Amino acid sequence: MALLVVLVMILLSALLAWVAAHQALLSETLAGQEVDESLALAAAQALLRDAERDVLGLRVEGQPCQTPSGVLSCRDPSDGPTYPVDVEAFAALVQRLAARTPPCEKGICLGLGDAVSGESSSFWWQAGQLKTWVEGGGGVPYGRYTGARSTGGGSAWGDDLDLLQVSANRGAWYWVEVLPYQVGSSAFQASAARGLSPLAPLPAHPFVYRITAVVQGRTAATAVVLQSVLVRQALGGV
Repeated sequence: MALLVVLVMILLSALLAWVAAHQALLSETLAGQEVDESLALAAAQALLRDAERDVLGLRVEGQPCQTPSGVLSCRDPSDGPTYPVDVEAFAALVQRLAARTPPCEKGICLGLGDAVSGESSSFWWQAGQLKTWVEGGGGVPYGRYTGARSTGGGSAWGDDLDLLQVSANRGAWYWVEVLPYQVGSSAFQASAARGLSPLAPLPAHPFVYRITAVVQGRTAATAVVLQSVLVRQALGGV
């Protein structure tokens, strides 16, 4: 009888030890996933800021970019499209991109509609579709046009920037939709009715820029997608 009691106690102890080890492993996995998601979120936020500098024609240090031809832009007009500065330039951009699939070139896109915002068309969660999108001209890696570096280098960003490096297993890209501003659109009318100031751009730059940033984490289960809207307004001094 005593031997049976000892065997039962040993079995219970082994079971408790297995449960404790399993819980510890699960906690470690969840903590690692949470850290990966936090780093990917921080990296996506940095990617959005880099895209905004690209649109505004600024280097990472805040200095205006200037192409070899003297154009104030981070992009050389002889090497691809640039962000339009007026209605005529936008019409030329539409003519250039409308026949492309996707209607993007080097991360500058026409309005994508549900291809970006629709739940059923969130292609960025599918690695194969995202790869096709990027190869079709829909993605720009961090720092390509602003000179920002995608390595930690001992900076405060550390591992966040490491996630911005494009590799065989993961990557981080942004694209910018150039949308013509429409004063009478229902969205702007609705915001005005709620007492909110509509996003009215400067007359010289009548465009709204919708920026999408995608960052894939260290694990296959981690992917962060952020969007922001940028307009040139006199209030911001731009």
